[in-house]
Amino acid sequence: MIPKNIEREHIIKAIEEIKRNGVPKGRNSRKFLLEFDGEYYPPKYVISLANKYANGEILDSAQFSGGKETNDFLRNLGFNIIERSKAKKERERKLSNIHQGERCPKCKETIRKLLEKIYGRVEENYKFRVGILPEDFKNSLYYSELKKIYEKLQDHRGHKDFVKAKNLPNCDFFIPNPGFIVEFDESQHFTLPRKITLEEYPTNLELGFSKEKWIRLCEKIDAKDNDPPYRDEQRAWYDTLRDFLPAILGLQPTVRLFAKDFVWCSLNPNIPEDVDRFRKMIK
Repeated sequence: MIPKNIEREHIIKAIEEIKRNGVPKGRNSRKFLLEFDGEYYPPKYVISLANKYANGEILDSAQFSGGKETNDFLRNLGFNIIERSKAKKERERKLSNIHQGERCPKCKETIRKLLEKIYGRVEENYKFRVGILPEDFKNSLYYSELKKIYEKLQDHRGHKDFVKAKNLPNCDFFIPNPGFIVEFDESQHFTLPRKITLEEYPTNLELGFSKEKWIRLCEKIDAKDNDPPYRDEQRAWYDTLRDFLPAILGLQPTVRLFAKDFVWCSLNPNIPEDVDRFRKMIK
């Protein structure tokens, strides 16, 4: 039986905790969901957790029933309960209104939240205080490779002075522990200059993405950005440095995600299955 002293405020506190920590495996609902502020939560687990705020401990799920008992209790407190199948359709409808293609800000926000669920602290738009010319890496093991790539980019269309910054522009995400970069690549990153750089990578350079796939995407998309005229070479060089930095600084390999590979904002950081799915994508 559900304790009668569980009130609406306890339910909301339980929901807030789920937002922070997610739903444990085995506690998702198969048939019904509690809808609150546009998000969905397993009703029975919400009540179990709400009991902690009302009575000091999580309520054992064996002490009360799901379905009618749980749903009626929550409805009496003013909450909306819907069938999981309807929630899925509603989520897809909302997603169609939210998702804005490969430049969708919600996708990057979702990726950040998923990374936080898995790794904790995540630095967005992280800046490495490193130089940006081959000579800045003269003492590294990869100086000759970087110099060769840089010169090939210079020779590609004759743009000799395509580096304008003094430091490497910000990375999309940096995860301090265990220490790796995550880049979210939109179509403009897949160019002929980028293909040129990738083909020059040494075989012993560890990467957190498929170099072969990225080369194929460069051939297929063949994006062009001529504002300024050297923009493709510049972007390809910056991406190259982000790929080499882990080997130079002692980090784990850079992970790259292709924006069009998936509707990233369709994942829910509060659903363990979605978090596990994302975890496999970045391994």
